[in-house]
Amino acid sequence: LKIRGTEIRQELTALTRRAMGPYALPFIEEALHEGYDQACVGPQEAAFASAQYFNNRKLSIFGGSNEIQKNIISKMILGL
Repeated sequence: LKIRGTEIRQELTALTRRAMGPYALPFIEEALHEGYDQACVGPQEAAFASAQYFNNRKLSIFGGSNEIQKNIISKMILGL
């Protein structure tokens, strides 16, 4: 369940960035903080989409990588 959930979250954020096109490219950390009053390159959500995308890349590493979990499941199935 963890493996599939992680893959789905990563894919959703990747699709969000693709849907926003070039507006999702810039990552302006300050735009994520309340009170940011500078003009954004694109919609306000674009900065958040980039932050989510980069943040979700680490989900496959938290609590053990997906590859290690896949190996454990494979060993259980094969009886090794």
